[in-house]
Amino acid sequence: MKDKPYIEPTIRTIAGAFLIICGAVALARPDLKIFWIAFLFFIAVNLFQSGLTRFCLMEKILKRAGFRSEMDEIRDLALQDGLTNLPNRVLLEDRVEIAIAQAKRNHKKVAMLFIDLDNFKQINDIQGHKTGDQLLIEVSQALQLKMRTYDTLARWGGDEFVVLLPDLENADDAGVVAEKLMQGVNERLESNQNLHTTLSIGIAVYPDDADTTEKLFMQADKALFHSKAEGRNNFQVFSEMQESGRGFVDTDLTSRFTTALKNQLLQVHFQPIVDASSHQTVCVEALARWHDTENGWISPGMFIPLAENLGLIEELGNQILLEAASHFATCPWQDQIQLAINISNRQLFSRSFVPSLVDLIDELEIDPHQIKFEITESSALDTEKARRTLKQLSYLGFTISIDDFGTGFSSLSRLHEMPVKELKIDMSFVQRIKTHKGRVMLNTIVNMGKAMNLKLVAEGVEDQETADILRDMGVHYLQGFHFCRPKPDEDIRDYIMQSNGLDNILLPFTSKRKNLA
Repeated sequence: MKDKPYIEPTIRTIAGAFLIICGAVALARPDLKIFWIAFLFFIAVNLFQSGLTRFCLMEKILKRAGFRSEMDEIRDLALQDGLTNLPNRVLLEDRVEIAIAQAKRNHKKVAMLFIDLDNFKQINDIQGHKTGDQLLIEVSQALQLKMRTYDTLARWGGDEFVVLLPDLENADDAGVVAEKLMQGVNERLESNQNLHTTLSIGIAVYPDDADTTEKLFMQADKALFHSKAEGRNNFQVFSEMQESGRGFVDTDLTSRFTTALKNQLLQVHFQPIVDASSHQTVCVEALARWHDTENGWISPGMFIPLAENLGLIEELGNQILLEAASHFATCPWQDQIQLAINISNRQLFSRSFVPSLVDLIDELEIDPHQIKFEITESSALDTEKARRTLKQLSYLGFTISIDDFGTGFSSLSRLHEMPVKELKIDMSFVQRIKTHKGRVMLNTIVNMGKAMNLKLVAEGVEDQETADILRDMGVHYLQGFHFCRPKPDEDIRDYIMQSNGLDNILLPFTSKRKNLA
């Protein structure tokens, strides 16, 4: 009998769509001792390919005792996320199929919500993976509290979740649920600054936006992309994107952007930063702009995330740096103002960035003190490599400014050690300045900046009242539509001449393009 295994198969069927065969095989060793090998075969219809997909998920040597509980554990591993205990994408796909089939019979709707945690990578990188895992658990629990018992919350992977809303009468109900989910997470985390995050949500509805499971996933993902492009902390519905013309970010637009970048067709516009008291221009910020021949002006909030997703953000940043510096080099009053340029994390990590930058500045004969680099909090503190690069830039004479200050996860002790000369207060704080809580928060940031002997810039100034309040608080410089919208190089000259009282003999920006390796 030692060569003949004893079989104890266990066959389970879940929701009629999965067939899980799990069991154990008893084998005899030469010394006649029996040992057990557990097996599990998972058979399911693959939603995106024809035929059956078979998975052998686990082999594990078990003792005879406790076999049943081990089988349950293996089954759970096949269908649940190990961290949150939520259904994984395998179980989710089956439930979507069932929900669509039922909706088709009953003339109902099914909504799918793709959810992404904003700034999760920064939390993970700065505070550690344990904190990141705890945040995922807290968010999953907060989301479940705002859902119906027969809705499904699944972990899609990483920091992404998916909510399935079956049996809907009205497609608008999905938006109502999205608002409740965002509110629920905010309420759950508002007392814990270390775990604070917001949600970006993309929504697609069957049969309005898609008639198959695969298309429903695709449209919800597109809507999520637009949610991020619109500034995060919001939800976007695919059908509304289509109606407003924002739903064309697809393979064609991706290809067109890649071609535009390759052919150096992106433009640079400049927006003045003015002295809070005199309103004279002290700096111009270089901003990337893209005019597509078919779709017109494309929002930076759309093509910059596209560049990040395509791995082209470094190339985009280098092109804007080259174009902006070339224009600035021909400006006869460059010794009176600074040029502010945003640089990405990828540029900071590049070994060639600083040497190429030095060669460019030398060739264009620009004083490094006239160039200011704006970088996000998370980028400045992300790695030791980034910090070394910033210190090197500061040593060469460039000014370092922290952009969108207040929206990241800075450690003040580490920030104090960086060669930072300026804090640029994010517009989200400026927009709340006329409320009591908003003004208290802004005052706190201003006082902190003063204590650290840093210059302060407020962006997003849209009226004179806001400008006066910020000036009285002690903010040094202001930027926003109240003073001037971003303009192309040939137009920004007139504004600077007027604001600074310069003579009309000043020459326009005339690009002298150089090569940035």
